[in-house]
Amino acid sequence: MTEPLIQLRGFTAVDPRSGRVLLEDINLTVYPGEQVLLLGASGAGKSSLLDAIRGVIPHSVPLEVSGECLVAGSPVLATSVAELSAVVGNVPQDPHASITLPLVEDEIALTLENHGVDPLQIGQRIVELLESVGAEHLLRQRTQTLSGGWVQRVATVAALAAHPQVVLADEPTSMLDGAGVASVMQVLTELVGTSGALILVEHRLDELADGPGLPERTVVIDQGKIRADGPTRQVLVEHAQQLEADGVWTPGGCLPEFAPPAVAETEPLLSARGLTVGPVPGAQPVIANVGLDIRPGERIVVMGANGTGKTTLLLALAGLIEGEGSLVGDQPVMVFQNPEHQFLTHSVDDELRFGLLPNPATEASVHQLKTIFGLEHLGGLNPFRLSGGEKRRLSVAAGLLAAKHGEAPTVLLADEPTFGLDRAATTTVLNVLADYAETGGAVVIITHDQRLAQAWATRILTVAEGALV
Repeated sequence: MTEPLIQLRGFTAVDPRSGRVLLEDINLTVYPGEQVLLLGASGAGKSSLLDAIRGVIPHSVPLEVSGECLVAGSPVLATSVAELSAVVGNVPQDPHASITLPLVEDEIALTLENHGVDPLQIGQRIVELLESVGAEHLLRQRTQTLSGGWVQRVATVAALAAHPQVVLADEPTSMLDGAGVASVMQVLTELVGTSGALILVEHRLDELADGPGLPERTVVIDQGKIRADGPTRQVLVEHAQQLEADGVWTPGGCLPEFAPPAVAETEPLLSARGLTVGPVPGAQPVIANVGLDIRPGERIVVMGANGTGKTTLLLALAGLIEGEGSLVGDQPVMVFQNPEHQFLTHSVDDELRFGLLPNPATEASVHQLKTIFGLEHLGGLNPFRLSGGEKRRLSVAAGLLAAKHGEAPTVLLADEPTFGLDRAATTTVLNVLADYAETGGAVVIITHDQRLAQAWATRILTVAEGALV
C-alpha cells in the first residue's frame, strides 16, 4: 500500500502562556495524489494545522505539543524546518511576509538555489514559473513596487519553484483577480499531480467551483478539532447547516442585501482633482488625473485587475504618497492591505485605544467593537500573534475607532478589509462599515469579490491602467 505523505495521530498544540488550545487530538492522513479542501471559521485552527505540518509548530512557534506528526514518513519534531522545506512548499496567507529580496527574479531564484537546481537552468525555470501565472512581465521588477495581487502570484511560484511533494496553500487567491485565481489553481493542480499532495485553505469557493473545480476531499475544522472528513460533495451536503451557522463560506453562500442609504447632497467629505502618482518622476503614472468626490453616507467599492493602481489610489487619497493634483477635506483614516503594517503596540487592547482620548465614550466604543468583532478574549495578546482573520478584524476595528472619534466625520479607506475572513466575519465587517457611513462618514474599500460589491456598495469604481473608467 502507498505510504501517506502526511500523517497526524492525536496531535495537540497548546499555547503555554495563555493555555489556549490551538489544535486538539488531530487525526489526519493524506496520500499521494490527494487534494484536500480545509474549511473552518476564522480562528478555527486552519493555519495552525498547516504550521504543524511544515514544522513551524513547534520549531518556530514554541507551543506545547503531543501526539505525532509525520511528513513523508519523517517525524516533524525530529526534522528541522529547513529540512522539511525540501518536501513541503508553503503558499502563505500573507504573501508579503514571504518576500525577502528586492527583485522578483531573485526571489524565485533563491528557492531554486537553496534546493540545488543547476545554475544553468535557473534563468529558464524562473521565466517558465512567471509565465505560468501570467506574470512574465515582472521578471526584473522590484518586489516592493508590486500590488498585493502580483505579490501573491510571485510568492506562490517562489514557494513552489522546487516542486515540493506536499503543497500547503493558505488562501492563495485572496488578493487575485479572476484571471489570477484560474492560473494559480492550475499551477497548484499540475504540481501535485499523482505523486504529491495539496491541502488548500480557501474562502472563494464559488469561483473554484465554477472554474477549476473544488478538491475531491474536504476536512472541516472547528475550535481546533476535526469535525468532518470525507468526499467534498458529501461533507458540504451533510454539514451544510452547521457550516452556515458557523459562518463558513460554502458554494452558493450569499451576503445579506444592504439597504441603500440616503447619500447627503452636501459638501463632499473628500474631493480629489487631477490626482496623479508615478513611481518615479518622468515614468508612466500609476494613477493619472483622477477626479473624485466622496460624500457623507457613501459606500464605495473600488475594483479592477491586479496591478491597475487600486491601492495606490487609496494611499493617494489618504495623503500617504506624494503626487500631483489636489485633495480637499479632512484627513481620511486608512486601513492597510497588510494589517501588520498598521500595528503599533504590543496588545490588542492598546492597539484599539491607540491615539484615542481616554473618556467614557471611547471606552464604550472599544468594548462594543471588541465584542462585535470577536476580539474580547484576545485583549492582552500581541497583535502579531493573532490568526490572519483576527489580525484583519483588529485592523478594521482600530481604523473604525480612529474614524469615529476624530474631530469630525471623515472618509474611512480600507484596502481588502474582508480578505481572509469567513462569511460571518465578512458580514459583520460590512455591517459595521455601513453603520459608520450612515452616521455621517463615508467608506471606500477595495475588493475582488463581485458578490460583495453588488450586495454592499452604493457606487462601484473600476480602475484600469491607472484611470477611473
